[in-house]
Amino acid sequence: MERLLIDFSQVYGQNGTNRVSRSVYSTYTDGTKRNKESGETPAVSFEDMLSSSIKKVNSLQLEAESKIRDLAIGDVEDISEVVLASSRADTALRLVMEVRNKFLDAYQALSRITG
Repeated sequence: MERLLIDFSQVYGQNGTNRVSRSVYSTYTDGTKRNKESGETPAVSFEDMLSSSIKKVNSLQLEAESKIRDLAIGDVEDISEVVLASSRADTALRLVMEVRNKFLDAYQALSRITG
């Protein structure tokens, strides 16, 4: 599993001006941290990560629907499989919706600042 960390640091210029520098790091499960901008590791765009997450949520939803359909026709021996699949799909959908809501809040806050 990979997590992205964005580090915003305040940098002081030679003439006393302030600017913010941004560094994007990737933290892997083994604890290593690699700078994405230096080319040490292949960069994964946020769009690709978001797209793959949405596809995963969709596959979990389809799996849950399939299990529910199997339960309705009597092909399921253990009902806990159906409950677990439904719970996974629900949790994944809620997570994606919360991420969407946070981005909308951030966009609206930026709109108010610039507007």
